[in-house]
Amino acid sequence: MFNTNLKHFQFVFAHKFFVGPSDRNYFLARFAKIYGMHEEFWWQSLQAIEKLLKAGLVLNGVSVKNGYRHDIERLWEEHLNVFEKLAVGTLQKPQKLDIRFWQDVPLKNFIAGVNRMGHPDSRYGLVGYSNSEDDIFKLDQLVFELRRRTVGLEWIVGENWEDKRLLAYNGQPYRNVIRQLPNHQIRSTEVPKGEFNTVGTDLEDIFYSWNLAFTRSDTDLEKPAPANVASTFAGFGNSYLHLLWDTLNKTEINDEMQEKVIWLLDNVIVGKSAEDEIRKLLESKH
Repeated sequence: MFNTNLKHFQFVFAHKFFVGPSDRNYFLARFAKIYGMHEEFWWQSLQAIEKLLKAGLVLNGVSVKNGYRHDIERLWEEHLNVFEKLAVGTLQKPQKLDIRFWQDVPLKNFIAGVNRMGHPDSRYGLVGYSNSEDDIFKLDQLVFELRRRTVGLEWIVGENWEDKRLLAYNGQPYRNVIRQLPNHQIRSTEVPKGEFNTVGTDLEDIFYSWNLAFTRSDTDLEKPAPANVASTFAGFGNSYLHLLWDTLNKTEINDEMQEKVIWLLDNVIVGKSAEDEIRKLLESKH
């Protein structure tokens, strides 16, 4: 965890705290949209956009610890200020998309709509929603572009970690990669895999299959269940915050380690109690 330079440490923690979770939000947003769960689409969309904006900002010297919360309009305005000419300021109709499914309106309108309809109050049925034919296509493009910018603009390619895909750019700032390789993703994407027809042929089968509480018919209980329904071997997915705490407890803390942890606590919300305990630990061991 600490056997890296500061920028690599920042890159990894931005992925663990923001980009990786955003990928899952984005997947769930597309799932919800395709199957007509509109409130969930807007909530997951807001979560995906929020985390990507925060990742891009924190890796370019802007603390996202205070003041932003879930407000993606404020985050986007800060994104415009920080990234300037490289900011995601507009969305363009994909060439292969029929004009009937695209409304050419300012990106700020889409951001404002997601901010309103994906508000946390939507979880309690307190926020109404409306849909447009281009919602999913605009989300796709916005996530793709924001994700490409989850790196420090002035970081040097090949200096902090090796990327074999970018050998031709070694020694150049990542802003050149963003500008010159419009289809390049800085990070790999982990897309969930598996057969969707495992539960049946209809969406409601997800609700009833192997459900011993909400019973529809015995046939739902007789379907062969994939291993992940009742895992016999628990998966490991400890949060990096827990791993950080565990590592700090077991390791002698030097100046370099302290610098990395202080950066994290100063720029990312980890929860007040967790932050207080980690700062106490740093003070006691350093």
